Amino acid sequence: MIRVGFISYLNTLPIYWAIENKVVDLGSDVELVSAVPSVLNNMLSEGRLDISVVSSFEYALNYKKYLILPELSIASKGEVKSVLFLSKFPIEELDGRVVYLTKASLTSKYLMLYIFKRKSISPKLVEFSLANSIPKKGYSGILLIGDDALRFRSSNTFPFVYDLSALWKDYFDLPFVFALWCVRRQTYLERKDKVERLWKSLLKSKNIGKRMFHKIASTKALELGLSYDECLSYLNVLHFDLEKEYIQGLRKFFSEMYKWGFLNEMPELNFIQY
Repeated sequence: MIRVGFISYLNTLPIYWAIENKVVDLGSDVELVSAVPSVLNNMLSEGRLDISVVSSFEYALNYKKYLILPELSIASKGEVKSVLFLSKFPIEELDGRVVYLTKASLTSKYLMLYIFKRKSISPKLVEFSLANSIPKKGYSGILLIGDDALRFRSSNTFPFVYDLSALWKDYFDLPFVFALWCVRRQTYLERKDKVERLWKSLLKSKNIGKRMFHKIASTKALELGLSYDECLSYLNVLHFDLEKEYIQGLRKFFSEMYKWGFLNEMPELNFIQY
């Protein structure tokens, strides 16, 4: 049995839509495991999953354990809409103020920490797990990702909203890659043919899902309490491939993480061979 991690956020549905709707069959020896990004990171690192979507920063931390599946990512070039820092004050005025950071995504958390460090801002950081457990008072800013960020953005309760991918593009004029699909090296060595078949099934599902934005948007809008147009607009700013420019953006992110002391070494980008 091969265990494959997936996330039920709107931003991953274009990859998984055809699989969840039985258009693409992964086979009877594949088990799908759903969890938030941070949990999937841990499960893949610990060997409780064989293949998963993971935070880009998770790959950087444990790149010697993993290989990247080509042509799969969650990325954006400019505004991403679902990785947001919402604040009661301009970001430059947050020194010493309480700021909440979601634990759900390593990549988003470390990109936020990087932005604070670049701006020489030192807020008081508090991490939280579930968006529905956030107190309504006692903090000046909050980092949210995925569906939670889309809902909070729609509620329009914060005067200052910073899109982290847009800030990244302002710095370097490069795309930002939030997540990758990775396989454990050991799994690939032991079951190379099966991993390659799974990868091709994921690509097939992605290519179908990219043509189903209208269905995905209409299905998720009611669930998320957003409009169809909001969901569709969001899907249209995302990129799900891993083209040359996006790989350059990924390398730059890793380079900056290493330069500013968030990584102990510069990760190599290693892909499965096909």
